[in-house]
Amino acid sequence: MKSIVRGSLKNKVGPAGCLAFAMLLGACASDPRPVVLGAKPTLPAMNDYCAVAQKEIATARVPARNVLMNDYQAFARVTPSTKPLEVLQFVDYADPQHTKPRMVSCKLHSADSIRAEYGATAAGESASCARLNRRTLDAVMLSLTDREKKKMPFRGTVGVMLDPDLVASSEAEWLEAFTMVSTDAGGTLRIRAKSLGAAPTLKVRTNSPAAARQYCHLIAPDYLKRVLLGEVKLPTAEFTDGKQTASR
Repeated sequence: MKSIVRGSLKNKVGPAGCLAFAMLLGACASDPRPVVLGAKPTLPAMNDYCAVAQKEIATARVPARNVLMNDYQAFARVTPSTKPLEVLQFVDYADPQHTKPRMVSCKLHSADSIRAEYGATAAGESASCARLNRRTLDAVMLSLTDREKKKMPFRGTVGVMLDPDLVASSEAEWLEAFTMVSTDAGGTLRIRAKSLGAAPTLKVRTNSPAAARQYCHLIAPDYLKRVLLGEVKLPTAEFTDGKQTASR
Protein backbone atom coordinates (compact mmCIF):
# COMPACT_ATOMS: atom_id res chain seq x y z
CA MET A 1 0.00 0.00 0.00
CA LYS A 2 1.54 3.29 -1.08
CA SER A 3 1.95 6.09 1.39
CA ILE A 4 2.83 9.73 0.85
CA VAL A 5 4.56 11.77 3.51
CA ARG A 6 3.65 15.42 3.85
CA GLY A 7 5.38 17.79 6.21
CA SER A 8 3.43 20.87 5.19
CA LEU A 9 1.15 21.98 2.38
CA LYS A 10 3.96 21.06 0.00
CA ASN A 11 4.23 17.34 -0.65
CA LYS A 12 7.26 15.31 0.28
CA VAL A 13 6.93 11.91 -1.36
CA GLY A 14 8.39 9.04 0.59
CA PRO A 15 8.85 5.21 0.37
CA ALA A 16 -19.36 2.50 20.60
CA GLY A 17 -23.06 2.98 25.26
CA CYS A 18 -19.84 1.19 25.08
CA LEU A 19 -18.00 -1.65 23.32
CA ALA A 20 -16.52 -4.73 24.90
CA PHE A 21 -13.68 -7.25 24.99
CA ALA A 22 -14.47 -10.72 26.30
CA MET A 23 -14.44 -11.12 30.09
CA LEU A 24 -12.59 -7.86 30.75
CA LEU A 25 -15.08 -5.42 29.24
CA GLY A 26 -18.72 -4.56 29.63
CA ALA A 27 -20.96 -4.90 26.58
CA CYS A 28 -23.48 -2.31 25.47
CA ALA A 29 -22.48 -1.56 21.91
CA SER A 30 -23.97 1.47 20.18
CA ASP A 31 -22.55 0.42 16.80
CA PRO A 32 -25.14 -1.86 15.18
CA ARG A 33 -22.65 -3.66 12.93
CA PRO A 34 -21.64 -7.06 14.37
CA VAL A 35 -18.06 -8.07 15.00
CA VAL A 36 -17.05 -11.21 13.10
CA LEU A 37 -16.60 -13.98 15.64
CA GLY A 38 -13.62 -16.24 15.13
CA ALA A 39 -11.68 -13.63 13.21
CA LYS A 40 -8.46 -12.74 15.02
CA PRO A 41 -8.07 -8.95 15.08
CA THR A 42 -4.81 -7.66 13.66
CA LEU A 43 -3.22 -4.24 13.58
CA PRO A 44 -2.00 -2.54 10.41
CA ALA A 45 1.47 -1.06 10.06
CA MET A 46 1.55 2.49 11.35
CA ASN A 47 2.23 3.91 7.88
CA ASP A 48 -0.96 2.23 6.63
CA TYR A 49 -3.09 2.88 9.71
CA CYS A 50 -5.61 5.36 8.32
CA ALA A 51 -5.87 3.63 4.94
CA VAL A 52 -6.91 0.43 6.72
CA ALA A 53 -9.20 2.48 8.98
CA GLN A 54 -10.93 3.82 5.87
CA LYS A 55 -11.57 0.31 4.59
CA GLU A 56 -12.96 -0.83 7.93
CA ILE A 57 -15.07 2.16 8.90
CA ALA A 58 -16.90 2.36 5.55
CA THR A 59 -16.50 -1.25 4.35
CA ALA A 60 -14.78 0.44 1.42
CA ARG A 61 -13.82 -1.59 -1.61
CA VAL A 62 -11.78 1.21 -3.19
CA PRO A 63 -8.17 1.22 -1.95
CA ALA A 64 -7.15 4.49 -0.35
CA ARG A 65 -3.73 6.11 -0.54
CA ASN A 66 -2.43 7.03 2.89
CA VAL A 67 -0.96 10.54 3.13
CA LEU A 68 1.30 10.85 6.17
CA MET A 69 1.65 14.34 7.64
CA ASN A 70 4.16 15.39 10.26
CA ASP A 71 2.89 18.95 10.79
CA TYR A 72 -0.35 19.17 12.80
CA GLN A 73 -1.15 22.69 11.62
CA ALA A 74 -0.85 21.59 8.00
CA PHE A 75 -2.91 18.48 8.76
CA ALA A 76 -5.60 20.71 10.27
CA ARG A 77 -5.88 22.80 7.10
CA VAL A 78 -6.02 20.03 4.48
CA THR A 79 -9.03 18.06 3.25
CA PRO A 80 -8.41 14.59 1.77
CA SER A 81 -9.05 13.99 -1.92
CA THR A 82 -11.95 11.80 -3.01
CA LYS A 83 -10.61 11.08 -6.49
CA PRO A 84 -8.04 9.71 -6.26
CA LEU A 85 -9.17 8.37 -2.90
CA GLU A 86 -6.77 9.69 -0.25
CA VAL A 87 -6.86 9.69 3.53
CA LEU A 88 -4.76 11.90 5.78
CA GLN A 89 -2.86 10.64 8.83
CA PHE A 90 -1.14 12.46 11.67
CA VAL A 91 0.51 10.65 14.59
CA ASP A 92 0.89 12.32 17.97
CA TYR A 93 3.79 10.93 20.03
CA ALA A 94 4.23 10.58 23.78
CA ASP A 95 7.96 11.29 23.58
CA PRO A 96 10.07 14.00 21.91
CA GLN A 97 12.05 11.37 20.00
CA HIS A 98 8.85 10.27 18.19
CA THR A 99 9.32 6.60 19.04
CA LYS A 100 6.11 6.09 21.09
CA PRO A 101 2.91 6.81 19.14
CA ARG A 102 0.11 8.00 21.41
CA MET A 103 -2.77 8.96 19.13
CA VAL A 104 -3.51 8.47 15.43
CA SER A 105 -5.64 11.13 13.76
CA CYS A 106 -7.33 10.10 10.50
CA LYS A 107 -9.21 12.27 8.05
CA LEU A 108 -11.39 9.71 6.27
CA HIS A 109 -14.35 9.69 3.89
CA SER A 110 -17.88 8.59 4.72
CA ALA A 111 -19.39 5.57 3.01
CA ASP A 112 -21.91 7.89 1.34
CA SER A 113 -19.10 9.96 -0.13
CA ILE A 114 -17.30 6.90 -1.52
CA ARG A 115 -20.49 5.51 -3.03
CA ALA A 116 -21.31 8.85 -4.60
CA GLU A 117 -17.92 8.95 -6.33
CA TYR A 118 -17.33 5.28 -7.16
CA GLY A 119 -20.76 3.65 -7.32
CA ALA A 120 -23.30 1.93 -5.09
CA THR A 121 -21.14 -1.13 -4.38
CA ALA A 122 -17.95 0.80 -3.54
CA ALA A 123 -18.73 1.00 0.20
CA GLY A 124 -21.08 -0.34 2.84
CA GLU A 125 -22.40 1.70 5.76
CA SER A 126 -20.34 3.96 7.98
CA ALA A 127 -19.39 2.67 11.42
CA SER A 128 -18.14 4.64 14.42
CA CYS A 129 -14.58 5.63 15.30
CA ALA A 130 -15.10 3.68 18.55
CA ARG A 131 -15.31 0.54 16.44
CA LEU A 132 -11.76 1.15 15.24
CA ASN A 133 -10.63 1.55 18.85
CA ARG A 134 -12.34 -1.76 19.59
CA ARG A 135 -10.24 -3.50 16.96
CA THR A 136 -7.14 -1.99 18.53
CA LEU A 137 -8.16 -3.07 22.03
CA ASP A 138 -9.02 -6.59 20.93
CA ALA A 139 -5.70 -6.99 19.09
CA VAL A 140 -3.64 -5.54 21.94
CA MET A 141 -5.39 -7.74 24.51
CA LEU A 142 -4.68 -10.83 22.42
CA SER A 143 -1.01 -9.87 22.32
CA LEU A 144 -0.71 -9.82 26.12
CA THR A 145 0.53 -12.79 28.09
CA ASP A 146 -1.42 -14.12 31.07
CA ARG A 147 1.20 -12.57 33.33
CA GLU A 148 0.77 -9.18 31.66
CA LYS A 149 -3.01 -9.36 32.00
CA LYS A 150 -2.64 -10.01 35.72
CA LYS A 151 -0.41 -6.93 35.89
CA MET A 152 -3.19 -4.65 34.62
CA PRO A 153 -3.99 -2.11 37.34
CA PHE A 154 -7.67 -1.60 36.46
CA ARG A 155 -9.72 -3.40 39.06
CA GLY A 156 -13.31 -2.31 38.45
CA THR A 157 -16.13 -4.83 37.99
CA VAL A 158 -15.51 -4.15 34.32
CA GLY A 159 -11.79 -3.69 33.70
CA VAL A 160 -11.86 -1.75 30.44
CA MET A 161 -14.67 -0.01 28.57
CA LEU A 162 -14.85 1.70 25.20
CA ASP A 163 -17.15 4.69 25.40
CA PRO A 164 -19.17 6.02 22.44
CA ASP A 165 -17.47 8.60 20.26
CA LEU A 166 -17.11 12.12 21.52
CA VAL A 167 -18.80 13.76 18.52
CA ALA A 168 -17.52 17.18 17.47
CA SER A 169 -19.91 19.67 15.91
CA SER A 170 -17.26 21.33 13.74
CA GLU A 171 -13.76 20.69 12.45
CA ALA A 172 -12.37 23.33 14.80
CA GLU A 173 -13.92 21.47 17.73
CA TRP A 174 -12.62 18.13 16.44
CA LEU A 175 -9.09 19.54 16.36
CA GLU A 176 -9.24 20.55 20.03
CA ALA A 177 -7.57 18.39 22.69
CA PHE A 178 -9.82 15.95 24.54
CA THR A 179 -9.69 13.25 27.22
CA MET A 180 -8.83 10.08 25.33
CA VAL A 181 -8.17 7.75 28.28
CA SER A 182 -9.48 7.99 31.84
CA THR A 183 -10.31 5.90 34.86
CA ASP A 184 -13.65 6.24 36.59
CA ALA A 185 -14.45 6.11 40.30
CA GLY A 186 -14.89 2.32 40.14
CA GLY A 187 -11.40 1.74 38.77
CA THR A 188 -12.46 0.99 35.19
CA LEU A 189 -10.27 2.19 32.35
CA ARG A 190 -12.38 4.10 29.80
CA ILE A 191 -11.23 4.75 26.25
CA ARG A 192 -12.87 7.23 23.90
CA ALA A 193 -12.43 8.23 20.28
CA LYS A 194 -13.33 11.68 18.97
CA SER A 195 -15.19 11.89 15.68
CA LEU A 196 -16.52 14.33 13.15
CA GLY A 197 -18.93 13.56 10.35
CA ALA A 198 -20.94 10.53 9.32
CA ALA A 199 -21.65 7.71 11.76
CA PRO A 200 -24.59 5.36 12.36
CA THR A 201 -25.97 7.58 15.13
CA LEU A 202 -25.26 10.94 13.44
CA LYS A 203 -27.72 11.98 10.73
CA VAL A 204 -26.62 14.73 8.36
CA ARG A 205 -27.87 16.08 5.06
CA THR A 206 -26.36 14.16 2.16
CA ASN A 207 -25.26 17.39 0.50
CA SER A 208 -23.58 18.82 3.59
CA PRO A 209 -19.79 18.83 4.11
CA ALA A 210 -20.23 16.62 7.17
CA ALA A 211 -21.80 13.91 5.02
CA ALA A 212 -18.60 13.60 2.99
CA ARG A 213 -16.12 13.21 5.84
CA GLN A 214 -15.52 10.91 8.74
CA TYR A 215 -12.67 12.07 10.91
CA CYS A 216 -11.34 10.07 13.87
CA HIS A 217 -8.87 10.60 16.71
CA LEU A 218 -7.86 7.06 17.74
CA ILE A 219 -5.70 5.62 20.50
CA ALA A 220 -2.39 4.24 19.19
CA PRO A 221 -1.81 0.52 19.90
CA ASP A 222 1.58 1.07 21.54
CA TYR A 223 0.15 3.69 23.90
CA LEU A 224 -2.85 1.52 24.76
CA LYS A 225 -0.60 -1.40 25.61
CA ARG A 226 1.53 0.74 27.92
CA VAL A 227 -1.61 2.13 29.58
CA LEU A 228 -3.00 -1.38 30.11
CA LEU A 229 0.25 -2.52 31.69
CA GLY A 230 0.36 0.46 34.03
CA GLU A 231 3.47 1.88 32.38
CA VAL A 232 1.87 5.27 31.73
CA LYS A 233 1.58 7.57 34.71
CA LEU A 234 -1.85 9.11 34.36
CA PRO A 235 -2.08 12.68 35.68
CA THR A 236 -4.62 13.63 38.32
CA ALA A 237 -4.11 17.38 38.69
CA GLU A 238 -7.01 18.44 36.46
CA PHE A 239 -9.51 16.30 38.42
CA THR A 240 -10.79 17.33 41.82
CA ASP A 241 -12.39 13.94 42.49
CA GLY A 242 -9.18 11.93 42.10
CA LYS A 243 -10.04 10.43 38.73
CA GLN A 244 -7.14 9.94 36.38
CA THR A 245 -6.88 10.68 32.72
CA ALA A 246 -4.44 10.84 29.87
CA SER A 247 -5.24 13.51 27.29
CA ARG A 248 -3.82 14.20 23.87
